Amino acid sequence: MTQNRITITDVAKAAGVAVGTVSRVLNNHADVNTEMREHVLTTARQLGYTRIRQRKRAGNDGASPSRHGNIGVVIFGMEDILAQLPVVSSALQGIEHELSGLGWNLMLANVPKGDRVPPFLGERRVEGLILKGPNQGVLPEDRESEFLRQIRTVPHVWLMGRLPNASGDHCNFDSGIAGRLAAEHFAEQGHRQVAFFNPKPGQVQFEKLKNAFFASAAALDLKTSLLEVEAPRQLSWPLPAITQQEKVDRLLDRWLEQPAKTRPTGLLLPSDRTATQVYASLERRRLRPARDVSLISCNNERSLVSGLNPGLTTIDVHAETIGRRAINQLLWRIRHPHESHPVQILVEPSLVVRDSVARLR
Repeated sequence: MTQNRITITDVAKAAGVAVGTVSRVLNNHADVNTEMREHVLTTARQLGYTRIRQRKRAGNDGASPSRHGNIGVVIFGMEDILAQLPVVSSALQGIEHELSGLGWNLMLANVPKGDRVPPFLGERRVEGLILKGPNQGVLPEDRESEFLRQIRTVPHVWLMGRLPNASGDHCNFDSGIAGRLAAEHFAEQGHRQVAFFNPKPGQVQFEKLKNAFFASAAALDLKTSLLEVEAPRQLSWPLPAITQQEKVDRLLDRWLEQPAKTRPTGLLLPSDRTATQVYASLERRRLRPARDVSLISCNNERSLVSGLNPGLTTIDVHAETIGRRAINQLLWRIRHPHESHPVQILVEPSLVVRDSVARLR
């Protein structure tokens, strides 16, 4: 990794702290103790991290005009580990890279329970927000949450998921295309019975992917089925960022219990994290991807899939591009405060073919 690509997410991971802690240290907040501040700053120096504005001065001769201000990224409603998941980390990297050279300062807060207002928001020190919230359930009513009331006062763009009752612009990948790519690849490889593997029912993005996959599979005359755990009766923040292995094991057992003649030969998994759990579950049962069941996943999180054998066929959602496009839309929204119609930007995903889908005769 080259020096100018080190991000606050990299610093947080190396220092073993939350990204919000790194952001508070780099923005000189007083609520970080001296020992932690020094630890974060030392880690940043060792990695060769430089602030966005410092990068701009180093690589810009000043000929082009720029605007200085603060952009906030708020991650909320999910466990702290969400920001360290590769797909989210890549999107944050895209955000930071896009701001580089534009004269904007990045501020980041993680509010797992959604029970406090980040100081930079409460003190009106940001001109716009990128929001990464939970993808299950619904947002509380404004009257129940000072946090959400404050968010609505600032231009904002939702990143990689927007709940049904959320307002504002949204930037994500096109799940319709993703579902079609998976169905077409299974069909091209001779699979006639396929299933969607869903350990998180009600997860907005998973539901869109599932519906698109089923629609495309039906158009190709594939027989489809659903492997899905029971929906939770009640959701409360912070929601888990990672699917429980027990749920994955339960779905795989349900797949195995089906008669061999009617058992799906191909499974679409909604995320690479789930795929790693399926690989582990198959291995414990002395089964192997491609040989015993074909798998397609979603996200193309290289740090997760690089060690899988056989290589995982997955859909690249281009998370870093999503982050960049989210920032571009937010800056447009800041420049056009009177444009009230919400905008949704969908980045086209692509299929990365590896070896986890067998060719059937």
